[in-house]
Amino acid sequence: MTATSSVQPEISGVYFNFSNNQLKMVATDSFRLAEKTITLSEKVEKEVSFILPQKACKEIINLFTGIEKNIKICLSSNQILLEMLMSETPHPKIQFFSRLIEGEYPNYQEIIPQKFEFKISLQKNIFLQYLKTVSLFSNKINEVKMKIKQGDQEVEIEGQNSDIGQSIGSLSAKIEGNGSMEVSFNWRFLIDGLNQLKNKDFTLTINKDDGPAVLKSEGDSSYLYLLMPLRT
Repeated sequence: MTATSSVQPEISGVYFNFSNNQLKMVATDSFRLAEKTITLSEKVEKEVSFILPQKACKEIINLFTGIEKNIKICLSSNQILLEMLMSETPHPKIQFFSRLIEGEYPNYQEIIPQKFEFKISLQKNIFLQYLKTVSLFSNKINEVKMKIKQGDQEVEIEGQNSDIGQSIGSLSAKIEGNGSMEVSFNWRFLIDGLNQLKNKDFTLTINKDDGPAVLKSEGDSSYLYLLMPLRT
């Protein structure tokens, strides 16, 4: 989900921040942003941050997925080394080297809204079913419209294409806020975020000013997914 940008090469990688007993990993392509927080078994001595290229992240996933062992991380000003002892013998190691992306990662926390006009609680699987159905009728920019109706405690989802037709679905929701609003999203980006939410219920929080929406699993603050609405 990182960007390919010669203007902002920093966002073409994944940002890592070690602070106290937490590791935060952040990626964005400027249309959406994901942040994952992991609690560490021990506190780090000092705060450390770096940006790892997307390709290196994919290689690390391929190398270390499914291995339940501690990984040692060594950093220089522009390189990183990850290593781990093999279980069969104390001598051979898995070692992975990569360059780091130079520069300062944008202060992404500034764009995460702290207050919201609407908080919508929904069941993930049901919402996904409706979303996938109406997406079949979306237009060239993958637009689906959501109408949030606080008075009816209902969310209406619509996909419309002048060549194919229209599909509308309505589902019950717990909505905190006043009145109603309409917002459009890229349904592919929305599904990408929903698929990373682990619990069966999730919340979508949003304001009326075309600002970003935030998705979180109910009862899980370790992952958030921020998505910019479409302006049509």
